[in-house]
Amino acid sequence: MEKIKKALAKFIFWAAYPVLRIIYPMTIHWEDKKATQAALKGHCIIFSNHTGYVEGLFMTRLLHRYHVWTFVGKDWYDKRKINWLFRNLHYISIDRKGGMDTEWLDKATERMKKGSSIYMLPEGHTSPVDQMDEFKPGFLVLAKQSGATLIPMYIDRKIKLFRHTGLVIGKPIYPDLFEKGRPSQVMKKHAESCRDAVIELGKKLESGKIK
Repeated sequence: MEKIKKALAKFIFWAAYPVLRIIYPMTIHWEDKKATQAALKGHCIIFSNHTGYVEGLFMTRLLHRYHVWTFVGKDWYDKRKINWLFRNLHYISIDRKGGMDTEWLDKATERMKKGSSIYMLPEGHTSPVDQMDEFKPGFLVLAKQSGATLIPMYIDRKIKLFRHTGLVIGKPIYPDLFEKGRPSQVMKKHAESCRDAVIELGKKLESGKIK
């Protein structure tokens, strides 16, 4: 039975992409396609602003050739009727109310050791594009622990059914996560700079600097 569920989940995973591209039309822009695609051949953390609830579903398919995984809240992951789907697709359970729980960190690190990349939403909740919230530094803790390259991404509006959205995939950035100083302050500083990198992609798209 488990083999059947796994095969069915994989079929759904592959069949979903053309459907998603139709119902969620999107234009993809690259800040530096050559540099970013070269970095994506290794293990990376791709991070973006969080405009809606379908981004995790969409990005694992959009970036499937780079073996991208993402997180889903434990409250959803453990739902009886859909747990089999999450278990057999590119999702990692995370307890959003777990306080100091770090199981997600270990699972993501292990996944990256196998050559996968991770897509993360550092805001932790949705927000309007022009009111992007501060980035929580958990994604940088993962980057520091795993040695992953960081790639910013900008989504220009909330992804909605049959409404066109623009997506900008930025070039790799390399903050010094091992610099001297209080770790919490170092991480906070670089989280802010990563947020600025996402905002800058939006400005470049709006000004026409990115085609």
